[in-house]
Amino acid sequence: MPKALIDTVRCRPELCTGGICAGRGVCDVKAIRQEEPGEAPWFDWSRCRACSKCVAVCPAKAISFVR
Repeated sequence: MPKALIDTVRCRPELCTGGICAGRGVCDVKAIRQEEPGEAPWFDWSRCRACSKCVAVCPAKAISFVR
């Protein structure tokens, strides 16, 4: 199964509404975690189902999948 990855160099939470990762808002299984608005998010791979909704909404194109 593919794994979702966030490119921490490309990730710019300030581009998302209120500094909250846009991917978090579309993730049905809450696989994307973020401590505070503006901080870089990360994945809880045990929850991720590789649906790719987060990839579609990331304004910085920082989320991708690898095998």
